[in-house]
Amino acid sequence: MSEEISEISTTEEKKLNALHQRLSRVRNTRVGDVMKRDVITLDANDLLATAARTLIENKIHGVIVMKDGKPWSVLSAFDLLHKSYVESFSDKMDYLRSSLSSLIEKPLLHSLKPTDSLDSAARLFTAYGQRTIPVIEGDTLVGVIAIADLIRAYGRLVGETGI
Repeated sequence: MSEEISEISTTEEKKLNALHQRLSRVRNTRVGDVMKRDVITLDANDLLATAARTLIENKIHGVIVMKDGKPWSVLSAFDLLHKSYVESFSDKMDYLRSSLSSLIEKPLLHSLKPTDSLDSAARLFTAYGQRTIPVIEGDTLVGVIAIADLIRAYGRLVGETGI
């Protein structure tokens, strides 16, 4: 009987140690470790049609919008879909000739730093419902993290071997 208990304890201890190691990897991983450094951006003066084409051609859900050479806002595929829906009921709007700045009336830019934790990224995604977040150091755009990047990172860091 005591051999069985000892064997169970050893097995459970190994599982707990493995889980602890995986969680430690998550705690020690920073946004800069999983962000994409090759960032696709648009300018606030670019047309909505250009933004739609950029999202489709690059198979992304959001793009960083720059103004005066600095990150200004994030444009999502949903933003474009909403704008095209509104335009369908208006004879005054022209989706193909409207600029991004005309769509983004109140730019909000929630961003992360490369040194922020993955938990910080998860909280930001959850709090604001964004799918794309710029990574900014000082005033400089250094990367971008999408919610899919965060999920892949968690899967890689926490997932059991062989998954």
